[in-house]
Amino acid sequence: MRRPSIRRAAAWLLLSISGCAPTAIPPAESATTPRPSVDIDRDQITQVSVINALMLGQYDGQLPIADLHQYGDFGVGTLDHLDGELIVLDGKAYQVRGDGAVLQVDPARSTPFVVITPFDQDGTFPCPKVDSLSALDAHLATALPQQNNFVAIRIEARVASITMRSVPRQEPPYRPLSEVAKGQSVWTRQKVSGTFIGIRSPSWVDGLNVPGTHWHFLSNDHTIGGHVLDCQIGEGQGQVRYDVCGDWHLKLSESTQFNALDIGRDLRRDLKRVESSRGPADESENAK
Repeated sequence: MRRPSIRRAAAWLLLSISGCAPTAIPPAESATTPRPSVDIDRDQITQVSVINALMLGQYDGQLPIADLHQYGDFGVGTLDHLDGELIVLDGKAYQVRGDGAVLQVDPARSTPFVVITPFDQDGTFPCPKVDSLSALDAHLATALPQQNNFVAIRIEARVASITMRSVPRQEPPYRPLSEVAKGQSVWTRQKVSGTFIGIRSPSWVDGLNVPGTHWHFLSNDHTIGGHVLDCQIGEGQGQVRYDVCGDWHLKLSESTQFNALDIGRDLRRDLKRVESSRGPADESENAK
């Protein structure tokens, strides 16, 4: 019987210490052994790349859409070439293009940035009446006080009004996201039923993700969607479901382009502008 290598035995020992030891040391893989599918914790958040890389124009895809299901069924992000908003809901991937059209994503596409999890509901409560997205965030901050965990938040609601945006497909040489966002499209719809897809990240993720909740929305008929800028929800018109996540997995590119970036730069001001801007009027106001 072949003895396991020192490296494999050490790896097994580390897993044992963390409480995640396998029942036996697996045999060495041969060149013909197929790679196993990803086996993740139900409380794991998986993130592809970091927000500062996206801010600096890293829009080439890293993870094929066909592989998303291995990491979860609920999430938000964008597509290669920054081609609109990416929504992952109930295991299906949707694209909201820069013109507002909603399409199911071709599995051959890829994503440069996504945050995804297997939505494993920990609880639910009625959505309150809110007159703005900031009011919704404030209520959820009180109702879900886990300030240092990631929280996946799903809200099925009938919205009185919702304002959303998306951005057009980009081609190399890529411009920074703060420049691209100046040409985004913004639209408002009234009396729409659908789902809010939210990933709330803790404040300590500055430069890595978007602190606070990154909200996307998809209507029940899959014809309306986008990155949420504002909303109004009436009394008794929604239900909040949430999943507190205690495991965070970050997947980074090994490309020359990625490793040439200064992703340690402080881009918080630019990110805030990108996340909240409604268009040129906001840009001119922020510049004052």
